[in-house]
Amino acid sequence: MEDPSTTSQEPERHPHAPLFRLVNGEGDGAILGIAAGDTAGGAWELGYSAITAQAAVIAYELIEHGRIRRDGLRAAILELDGSLDEEPVYRAETPSFRAWLDRARAGEIGPNDAPSNDGLSRAVVVGVAFRKHPDRLVDETLALCEIFDREPGTVAACVMAAAAAAALSYAQSGMDLISGVAEVVIPAIEVIDPDGADAPRLAGLEDSLKRLLGHVGVTDGQEALEVVGGDVSDPLQAVQAGMLLAAVANERPHLTVEQAARIGGSPLAAFVGGIVGARVGIRAWPWPFANDTWFAELGRRLVRGPYSLEGLPIPYAVEQHLTYGTRPDYL
Repeated sequence: MEDPSTTSQEPERHPHAPLFRLVNGEGDGAILGIAAGDTAGGAWELGYSAITAQAAVIAYELIEHGRIRRDGLRAAILELDGSLDEEPVYRAETPSFRAWLDRARAGEIGPNDAPSNDGLSRAVVVGVAFRKHPDRLVDETLALCEIFDREPGTVAACVMAAAAAAALSYAQSGMDLISGVAEVVIPAIEVIDPDGADAPRLAGLEDSLKRLLGHVGVTDGQEALEVVGGDVSDPLQAVQAGMLLAAVANERPHLTVEQAARIGGSPLAAFVGGIVGARVGIRAWPWPFANDTWFAELGRRLVRGPYSLEGLPIPYAVEQHLTYGTRPDYL
C-alpha cells in the first residue's frame, strides 16, 4: 500500500524559546488527539464517543486499503450500530450521525443534506494519511463525504479540515497553516460545488481565509468564533475557528483543545484535538480516556506502517467491551 499529523491565556514565552516548531511524528498523534478532544467535549460523560469510534474505523480502512472504499467503509461504520444482528456499540451519537444511521437501517443509503460539523474529525484521518499528496487528499476527502455529507459548505469544510491536518503534520503553524489550507481548498471549489448550489458563500471563502491571517494569535475560543462570524453550527465558520485556535503553537496544547470544546463541544474539539495531535505527536493528555494505546498505534500505522491490521483488535469488540463491559458468556 502507498504511504497514505483551565486558562485560555498563552503562557509567556521563554526568552530563549525557538521561534519555530519541529515536526514531531509527522501526524501520528492525530487519532489520539481526536479521542482527547472528543473526551474534552463531553459528548459522553465517561470518555470518548461515537465521534472517535468513527475515526478509528476510517483509520482501519486507510491502513488496510490505502483509500476510501465507499461501500466497504459504509458497512464497517454500520457494523458498530448493530447491522450484523448484534447490539449497537456507538455512544452519544450526534443528531446528524444518528439520523444517518437510522436512514441506513431503513435502507436509505445516502449522505446528509443539512450542514454538519461531524465530518471535520473524520476528514482529519484522511488528511494525515494523504499529507504528502494534496490531489489525493482532496479526492479521498470527497469520497468520504459522498458517504456522509453532500451540503457544499460542509464538504468544503471537510476539505479544509483534511488540509489543516496535513499541514500540521509538518508543523505548518501560524499564517502558514491558513495559507496552506487556502492553497488546497480554493482550487477545489469547482469540484466541491460543480453546480454552483452554494456559489455565493463558497466564492467568499478565499477572502474569508485572507482575513483570518490577520487574526492569527487568537487563543480564546469565543473570540475565534466571533472573528469568523459567530455561528458554530455553520461548518465553514466552525472549521475556521478551529484552525485559528490551532494555528497558535501553544506550548500547552491541551488549552487549545479546551477552548474548542467550550465553543463547539465534542465535534469541534475532536477536530481541533486531531490537528493539534498531528502537530505535537503521540503524547499524554491531561485527562484520562480509554484505549489510548490503541489510538496511538493507529496513528503510528497510518503514518509509518505497517499497513496491515495484523495484531490490531476488531473495532466492534473494542467498543462493545467499553460500552457494556465483560459479559459472563464471553468468559
